[in-house]
Amino acid sequence: MLVQTYFPQRLSPSRYDTFLASGWFRGSVMLYKMDLLCIEEDLYSVVNIRLNLEQFEQSKSQRKKFKKVQDRFRVEIGKATYSEEKDALYQKHKYKFRGFIHATLDDYLSSGFPTTVFNTQEVCVYDGNKLIAVSFFDLGEKSVASLLALYDENYQRFSLGVFTMLKEVDFAQKLGYKWYYPGYILDKESSFSYKLDLGEFEHYNHNKRWVSYKQYEPEGSLAYTINEELDLVMDELASAGIKAVSKLYPYFSMGYMGYWKMNFIKYPRILILEIKENNILGISYDGEAKQFDLFWCQRSPAYDHLINMEVSREFQESDNYLMELLHLEELKHTTYNAADMALYCKNLINLT
Repeated sequence: MLVQTYFPQRLSPSRYDTFLASGWFRGSVMLYKMDLLCIEEDLYSVVNIRLNLEQFEQSKSQRKKFKKVQDRFRVEIGKATYSEEKDALYQKHKYKFRGFIHATLDDYLSSGFPTTVFNTQEVCVYDGNKLIAVSFFDLGEKSVASLLALYDENYQRFSLGVFTMLKEVDFAQKLGYKWYYPGYILDKESSFSYKLDLGEFEHYNHNKRWVSYKQYEPEGSLAYTINEELDLVMDELASAGIKAVSKLYPYFSMGYMGYWKMNFIKYPRILILEIKENNILGISYDGEAKQFDLFWCQRSPAYDHLINMEVSREFQESDNYLMELLHLEELKHTTYNAADMALYCKNLINLT
């Protein structure tokens, strides 16, 4: 499945290691696994990466940045706690976030619960008594999962986001941890790619094996396939005189969450062929089943209350996103190639 979620009631350190090694991430009080993201006005595949701490050594430039902060500021590591001062940094940082955003730092860390099953630590950097940076990371048995880094932009020249990552790695190495998971990157260059500057990473490939990131081939990603197939059918539709509008649908993950009976659509990218009142005729490509799907869907405003996270500025301001919950009305799985799909759609539209 493209999206999987799990809300653990108990979680041993070794079991957390197993989740991390299987491509899962932590999001507030849940664990989730997501293969695709609609972000930065494109459809991307998620690429899990990790650093082998037994082989990592800071580069000369990293040692210089590390020492510069260590010598000038007070640095503390301990059990993660919430404070208004930390939340103030979070609020100032939110404009940089992509996708769906937790309203507060407390929501991000614990969804307001007094405790969680995660052993979360923090790195705090102070200029005198002023908090200028904080990062959060989880401890497993042999693994460390980096969650979030925040810093005061007035101190940007000190590369505090890089420093807190290096401090997490240094802390983990001294305690004998083996793996450092800094979240994910994407299958093409993006704002997440800075993580690769940290060191020599492994990535979790489509065969569910960890191999050197140097072996990564973006042409084999699921997002690449979906985009390629939809671009082909869009060209064929244009040749047939049919204008299709391509939209990214960030709410596709709602279709994979089995907490409600509504059949929300599961397609992260949609070609819209026709809109009749509240009904939308669309095409998407199912990358797992390797087929085009033709469907009618409807807007679902009555279920908007299920979306309890803020959306990033790009979602609000870009016309490339379809930011309405949609539920499925009719669905046709096809075995057509792009040309046959375009011809079928042309005949269907002419009939209607």
